[in-house]
Amino acid sequence: MRLLRLDAKNSKWVLEDFTRKTVPLYAILSHTWGCDGDEIKFDDVADGQRAYNDTSKPGYEKLRFCQKLVEKDGLRYFWIDTCCIKKSDGFELQRSLASMFYWYQRAIRCYVWLADVSIKDATGKLESKWETPFSTSRWFERGWTLQELLAPDNVSFFSKEGKFIGDKKMLAATISTVTRIPSPALSGVDLSRFSTEERLSWTKGRITTMPEDSAYCLFGLLDVELPTLYADGEYTKRKAVAMERLQKAVDDKVAVTKQPENIIRIGGASYTDLTTLTEDQLAALDTDLAEFCKWLLDGFPPTYTEKTIGSGETLTKLSHNAGRRLKRLLTKYSVRYDDLSHLDSSVQSWKEPWGRYRNKKATAQKRVQGLLENRWYWTMKHEEVWTGMMAAITLEAIMVWRGTWKR
Repeated sequence: MRLLRLDAKNSKWVLEDFTRKTVPLYAILSHTWGCDGDEIKFDDVADGQRAYNDTSKPGYEKLRFCQKLVEKDGLRYFWIDTCCIKKSDGFELQRSLASMFYWYQRAIRCYVWLADVSIKDATGKLESKWETPFSTSRWFERGWTLQELLAPDNVSFFSKEGKFIGDKKMLAATISTVTRIPSPALSGVDLSRFSTEERLSWTKGRITTMPEDSAYCLFGLLDVELPTLYADGEYTKRKAVAMERLQKAVDDKVAVTKQPENIIRIGGASYTDLTTLTEDQLAALDTDLAEFCKWLLDGFPPTYTEKTIGSGETLTKLSHNAGRRLKRLLTKYSVRYDDLSHLDSSVQSWKEPWGRYRNKKATAQKRVQGLLENRWYWTMKHEEVWTGMMAAITLEAIMVWRGTWKR
């Protein structure tokens, strides 16, 4: 993955390659392309000699827009699809298209720059009548922007003047109406909770410049991958061929997941994937799991008491957050993870195991076990909390498998 930053000392744009390095915190841009010649490409900034105030192409304004926001958000790096991918390298392009959803998902901030939404009137004064232009923006009609809307947690929308309009949470009702995407999908519920047919329905009316990209832009949404092949010929036919290939990949995946004997799991994680990790990767995984455990025990419900535990909205939000965190963690190691919320509940009381979970003097394993035994109360009242329970179950199972915890 390459990221862009501003060399403040020399006031030049610099691309950094993090393929073999730890990726720092970064923001990411979502936008619609203008004329191809107007956008900043890899070769434009690869040599690190382009000045901050370069005006040779209109696209440099997008770079300056991002730079102002990352500085405001306390970040240093950002990613833009126009120039952070060397598209002349076929292997890199394939890898980038397959990683795109993950990159957006991992971003600390996603800035949506709406080139066709203005909040100025004819006299140049700021005004607030942005609702109609926002709802009819070209951004909602593009194929690639669907994953850019759904993958990141924090999505902020800006007018072409760079003025903040609102974020995904604030504008959820409007976005849901425009896109026909249900609010839970916009709020971070794992997309696997929605059928393939429903997810594909969200693409209706969206277009891509290259017809095959109508399929390739859905890799992350459907959790599949294909070789990115492009051909000559009529747009509709090329799109149909690519979508047929995509559907076959989805069908093949469904066929495999319907055969439990072919998939051995540790909690919700693929045992096969875990066993392919090197010792160095396993050591890094141990460290990441320890950090996840610390968050689960110290940061997951920081203000919970017996009075607040019954809040369905809070529980559901925290539960989805736990599930997403663990899935991202395991995805980093190419370990598949599924929310298999199907285990039996046997605990008939919540107070005693909840007390063990809250006891910070107990071992981490005892506290996580208390969290799991407490699941009966949680899931009886709030079914969606199973997402977090599955994350905790998987954590304990992997820790036992690794020998970090005892059975």
